[in-house]
Amino acid sequence: MSSDRNRLQALVDALPDTEVQVAISFLAELGEQEIIDAETAAKLDEARTEPGGDVPLEEVRRRLGL
Repeated sequence: MSSDRNRLQALVDALPDTEVQVAISFLAELGEQEIIDAETAAKLDEARTEPGGDVPLEEVRRRLGL
């Protein structure tokens, strides 16, 4: 088991019983999140810096190459 997994396991083991359900919910939600690659993340960061108002969803998709 990697050291990161060992650390995570230790943190889980140290949780008070009252926080276990919160941790389960958080980890379940985290596991459902879409993971994006570095190129897409860079495009999203660039889009966030653009000035202006609302941008239609189709325009966002076009800019991101989706």
